Amino acid sequence: MDLEDESWSIDEAITNLKNAMKENKQGASDIFSSIDANDDGKINGPELYKGLIEHIGNRLSPGQVSMIINALDMNNDNRIDLAELSVALEEEE
Repeated sequence: MDLEDESWSIDEAITNLKNAMKENKQGASDIFSSIDANDDGKINGPELYKGLIEHIGNRLSPGQVSMIINALDMNNDNRIDLAELSVALEEEE
């Protein structure tokens, strides 16, 4: 397995999501709310998959979605909460 290609996909997805936020003048909480389809305060794999298609048009493999969740999930619950997404989407000034 080539980790370089996979990690590039994670970085690309985050960068594209940041760009979509800027274009739509949205914050991390806006993006989070639109991806968290069942309003449970956590984004799971299927929600992330659908959200990435909706926001950036990228169709990622289930493996890539899992890798994004693993990269952003700081409390190891296999889901992304608003705080975790906010950290990932913070803008470097």
